[in-house]
Amino acid sequence: MMNKYKGPKAYQHYWESQAEFMDKEPWAKDKIVKIEFLPNCQEKLEELEFSEHSIDRDEGHYIVRLKVPYNYFDLDDFESKVLEILGIDRDWLVDIKIADAYCKSIRW
Repeated sequence: MMNKYKGPKAYQHYWESQAEFMDKEPWAKDKIVKIEFLPNCQEKLEELEFSEHSIDRDEGHYIVRLKVPYNYFDLDDFESKVLEILGIDRDWLVDIKIADAYCKSIRW
């Protein structure tokens, strides 16, 4: 069965479902995942349904910041799981990393 969500909606749905199953709070409060895309990936971001307000530009690159699940540190190769859920190919990226959250209101 194909997932009815894609991009950030699929990501949010996946992690919230996992947390609900484990009866936990879904999101870590102090970390985000920062995904930096190559300059030629704007169309791909639009296809994945990232909203304009969730994409920043820095030196020609596109940057998306997303909340991370509470148990991200327990997962093997968390970054690969993020890309899989979002439907992102590594060839589109400059970098993906876990970073400190400075803003408590990351939007979808």
